[in-house]
Amino acid sequence: MINEELLQDFFCDFLIARGINISKQNLNHFNFIGSGSIDSFEILSMIMELEMLTNIHLSPDELLDENNATVGGLIEMLLSKQ
Repeated sequence: MINEELLQDFFCDFLIARGINISKQNLNHFNFIGSGSIDSFEILSMIMELEMLTNIHLSPDELLDENNATVGGLIEMLLSKQ
């Protein structure tokens, strides 16, 4: 079963691997869509890795929902789907 800490660790590792240093305190507010820090291919890679990690499928509507553009919003949505 996934939990918030596991997902936060995933996002921290994913972002750090791409040269984006962000503290856990600021992680939930990080807008990975609006920041332009990662490109669309990296976002797709992140979503695919998340789906494999959580065994939760994300629909196109969920991916387009602006509430899921932040790490915290996406974590909240993933936790609600288990």
